[in-house]
Amino acid sequence: MPTIKQHIILEQFKKAIHKDRLSHLYLFTGPKGSGKKELAFEIANALLLKKPNGATQLKESGHVNLMFIEPSGQNIKKEQIIDLQNEFSKTSLTSGARVYIIDEVDKLSTAAANGLLKFLEEPLSKQTIGFLLSDNPEQVLPTIQSRSQIIFLKPRSESELSAELKLEGIDAYLAEFLPYLNKDKAQVLNMAKSDQMMELANCVKNYHKTLLKKESIWLLFETKMGLIRSEKPLLIQFLELLMIYYLDLLKTKNKEIIAFEVFSDDYEIIANLISMEDILKHLKQIQTILYRLNYNINIEMALTQLVLELQS
Repeated sequence: MPTIKQHIILEQFKKAIHKDRLSHLYLFTGPKGSGKKELAFEIANALLLKKPNGATQLKESGHVNLMFIEPSGQNIKKEQIIDLQNEFSKTSLTSGARVYIIDEVDKLSTAAANGLLKFLEEPLSKQTIGFLLSDNPEQVLPTIQSRSQIIFLKPRSESELSAELKLEGIDAYLAEFLPYLNKDKAQVLNMAKSDQMMELANCVKNYHKTLLKKESIWLLFETKMGLIRSEKPLLIQFLELLMIYYLDLLKTKNKEIIAFEVFSDDYEIIANLISMEDILKHLKQIQTILYRLNYNINIEMALTQLVLELQS
């Protein structure tokens, strides 16, 4: 069985295929990273190829009985839906199921949406199965939703995505940090290639070492935090990770499951150095500066104030 996020739903679809009980149209919704496209291609594989790595083959090479549509530029255009109508009006060269997958169906142009509705109203073969994918189901036309069986997919948890990233050979620190900044696996894999993300990870590691060695946080920010001090988006990401870090210290005191396993050997030591009251105070201070960074504030002054409070 493929190791995908939505493997339980995939197994349910395989049972429905075996019993010939599939509906003609499904709408997969859920946030980025919930595995909508991955699931759709795995079901297509169960219908068309029935191979262990068939989903990957379908994505890369396609299939005569499969049509995949995604936005061309800002939206899905009328011509793309016309191509779908024309293709599925022909007699297939291969027997069996015929599958179409429309990614980001909420981005249909008005003309494309009208064309899709017309296509859905036409009598189709019982073996024609459609999968519509959307991160924003509220933006999908009600007339399309009403014709679909809607399935909401939960996103990957941070720990699940972290485990997948480690299997992909991603640095252990990045694999644990990045899922707290983005849950879309494809985007996270691209982020992992960035020198800035590695520098961001180093900033978190250096902060951890500074607490562990009871050294000066002020000196750390003066000597090793230049990048996050000059780049507001990186500063925001650093503070978001620092929130998780201090929450881990809180969880360590409460004997709960932590997020950053890479620091697990040292958390007990640091948690014994910082009182529960101070951890909660630091969390509030980080939260405050994160809120203020949404406005036009002097970043250097705000960061200086935070460092002074964290140092105390």
